[in-house]
Amino acid sequence: MKSVMMNLLWIGGFGLAGIFSRYGLDLYLQNRVQDFPLSTFLINVVGAFCAGLIYTLYERQEISTVLQLGLLVGFCGGFTTFSAFSLQTFQMIDKEKLGMAFAYLFLSPLLGLLAASIPILISRRLA
Repeated sequence: MKSVMMNLLWIGGFGLAGIFSRYGLDLYLQNRVQDFPLSTFLINVVGAFCAGLIYTLYERQEISTVLQLGLLVGFCGGFTTFSAFSLQTFQMIDKEKLGMAFAYLFLSPLLGLLAASIPILISRRLA
């Protein structure tokens, strides 16, 4: 029971950090580009990169299981925004901004996958 409580504290603490980081980045980037949800786009790519980096550190046994759990489930879970991505894609389609919606819909997962892969592949080459 003690380890479950400790895991929840790590997840909660890092989750708050992820939520506040997302909010701060969202405030910083708002109104930079009209009609395109740049902050959500960048948050998803950065979140994917962070997830790949955390995975790599854990795989190389450079961070503990509880820290990996806190960072991946807590921070990345609080930071990334797939639900916002889905809603914003629908809103662009609904406003008949199909080209923009198509680009957002396909570039976000593609760049997210690349961002998650980069630290893993670099780490494996350096090991």
